[in-house]
Amino acid sequence: MASFNRIILIGELVGNPESRSSMEGSALTKFKLSVTRPGGVGNDLIDVVAWRDQAEAASQNFKQGDLVLVEGKIQVRSFQNQAGERNWATEVVANKVQLFGGKKVSAPAAVSSGTEVEELPEDDLPF
Repeated sequence: MASFNRIILIGELVGNPESRSSMEGSALTKFKLSVTRPGGVGNDLIDVVAWRDQAEAASQNFKQGDLVLVEGKIQVRSFQNQAGERNWATEVVANKVQLFGGKKVSAPAAVSSGTEVEELPEDDLPF
């Protein structure tokens, strides 16, 4: 049986992105999105991880309060904390990040595996 793991989110940045390099030297940026639930009742806080070009775009162009579009996949991973306890994290690994709502930036805010992506106006969405 085939499976499919893809998620598209539009949400507001909660705090500024946190950037660093992995042990291998790849750019890594983490940020949290506040996404309104269907029906407008409540919000969910979603952890997002961006790597390489997407990480650099998010780090250079995103700030707290920005409305951001993220496309990627959901990942569940485990890790050991400093006390040696096993913890679990569920996060979105982004393959595309961009500012949403017509904001223009000087550096490339939309990066997607070498493919140029045009910014979508809010009234042009299919939902």
